[in-house]
Amino acid sequence: MTAARWTSLGAVAAAFALLLFPVLRPWPDESVPSLALAAEFASDRWVLAHLCGIAGLWLLAPTFLGLRALLGGRAAPGARAAGAAVVTAWAGTVLCTLYYGAEAFGIHTIARASLRAGNPSLLADVDALRDQPAALALFGVGLALVAASGVLVAVAMWRGGTVPRWSGVPLAASLVLYLPQFFGGPGLRVAHGLLACLGLVLVASAAARLPAGRTTRATGGAPGTTTAGHPEE
Repeated sequence: MTAARWTSLGAVAAAFALLLFPVLRPWPDESVPSLALAAEFASDRWVLAHLCGIAGLWLLAPTFLGLRALLGGRAAPGARAAGAAVVTAWAGTVLCTLYYGAEAFGIHTIARASLRAGNPSLLADVDALRDQPAALALFGVGLALVAASGVLVAVAMWRGGTVPRWSGVPLAASLVLYLPQFFGGPGLRVAHGLLACLGLVLVASAAARLPAGRTTRATGGAPGTTTAGHPEE
């Protein structure tokens, strides 16, 4: 499989994983603890949706790594920014996964205990889990790093000059908005998932136009030439 193909596939997989997170996630009324709320938290959809969110984030760094390779090496325009995007995406995803794991499995476990006991007051532990200061701090730093990776990818694609310069902007916008969208309702969360999906599909399309070794500005050659200066076949 070529670098262009696996980069595109990684971007598309990440796109739909990040979209499935808000689409599959149950959206119960969390204002009042109830057994109905516990049932939603204890559902398989709750866990599956969060696993999709985790998978989508984990697929970002491999996608950005492939994009960096397609841009044409260390000396290519945008390659340094793409390399930094890989590092920040990996680091941010690791930190975010710690919180997502607690959200997916910790809340799921609390809810199941609440259902077994028939006692919705046990759901008070959900807020204690979510609001743990160290966990929130790590999650915030992780999302900031993920946002930085999106901006760096947009910079890399803008400087690369071999695809439309704006191709990385929607993805950068979605990753910068990843933290703020958590304060919105279900409609906003799904809209954000659509934006992230669109941004990654655009990256996939751009990657498909960047076969390895065929970049132009990265090598200093004229358009339509390879690194050796011969016409492309």
